[in-house]
Amino acid sequence: MSTMLAYRIHSFGGPEVFKAETIEIPEPGAGQVLVRVRAAGVNPVDLKTRSGQYPLIREEQLPYTLGRDFSGVVERVGEGAAQWRAGEQVYGFVGQGQGAYAEFVVVPASALAHAPEKLDAGTAGAVPLAALTAWQGLFEHGCLEAGCRVLIHAGSGGVGHFAVQFAKQKGAEVYATASGDGIEFVRSLGADRVIDYH
Repeated sequence: MSTMLAYRIHSFGGPEVFKAETIEIPEPGAGQVLVRVRAAGVNPVDLKTRSGQYPLIREEQLPYTLGRDFSGVVERVGEGAAQWRAGEQVYGFVGQGQGAYAEFVVVPASALAHAPEKLDAGTAGAVPLAALTAWQGLFEHGCLEAGCRVLIHAGSGGVGHFAVQFAKQKGAEVYATASGDGIEFVRSLGADRVIDYH
C-alpha cells in the first residue's frame, strides 16, 4: 500500500493544529486524476477553514487537508479521464474536497488545465483560486461585457490583478483602487484609471 505525507487538521484553531501525517495515496476514481503536487497556494479560505470559520467544512469532516489550488504533474488517471496523461504539467482547483497540502491530490479531470509554460511551479500553484474568483465575479455574477465600466477594488491584490487583466481583455473600461507601488503595477496591467485609495 503506497503512502504519502499530508498536512492535515483534526481540530480547528491556529497554525498549531496542522499535523504532518503519513496517509494512503488516494486512488483516482471515474473522471478523476491523481496529481503529484509540486506547489500549493495559501488563500484566505484556507485560514478560515483552519480556524473553523468556513461554513462548508464542519467538524465531522475532520481530519481535513487544506489547500484549494496547486500545480503538479499527472501521476495516474481514472476511467473517463483520458484527456490527461501521466507526466503532464498541470494546475488546478480542488474545490471542497481533500486539499493539496499533500504529496498527491485527486481532483476531477475538469478541474485541471495545462500549466502555463512561462510560470514556475510555485507561481502556477497560486493562480487557480484567485483567477477563478476574479472570473466568476466579473463574468458569471457581474455579467461584464465589452464597453462596460467596472471598478475593481484592491487592483494589485491576488484577485484584483487578475480581474483588471480579464476586464481589460474583455474590452471594459477599467477603474481600480490601489496604493503605493501598487498604483504603477495596476497601470501596467492595463487599468484605464487607478485611484489611490488614500
